[in-house]
Amino acid sequence: MQIQTLRFIVAVLLTLVAMLYFYTGREKDFYSKSAEPAIAQILTEISSWEKQALLLHLAPEARQTISDEQLDQLMDLYRSFGRFQSIEELNFSRTVSAFSLVGEKRINYSGAANFDAGLISLNITLIERGGFFLVYNFTLAKTSNE
Repeated sequence: MQIQTLRFIVAVLLTLVAMLYFYTGREKDFYSKSAEPAIAQILTEISSWEKQALLLHLAPEARQTISDEQLDQLMDLYRSFGRFQSIEELNFSRTVSAFSLVGEKRINYSGAANFDAGLISLNITLIERGGFFLVYNFTLAKTSNE
């Protein structure tokens, strides 16, 4: 009796994993047409590294969690990267997509982008609201391959 219960549980879990894999694959395909170009546009606009340009793209939740002082420090740090040039590589996060099933829809990408200072590592989480993408979270870091 216990072996059959275990087999049933394993079958259910494998089915759920397969369903999540196909669901996140569809999400990846869907957002590649809209979110990836939006990321390039957002990076182009915020890479002036003016506070107001960034604030226009931040989700209200993100604005509430960062102080003016922290934002100024962030702008000073990122200003050294220069202007955004192009995206080198973007990888869709299936994990974030799967977790978005139980909360607000978030889309996360990681990868690398070319800035004036060279190749920069990128991680950005977006929220879609009213047909637009807002930045929920993002980080940039100089890559070690120089």
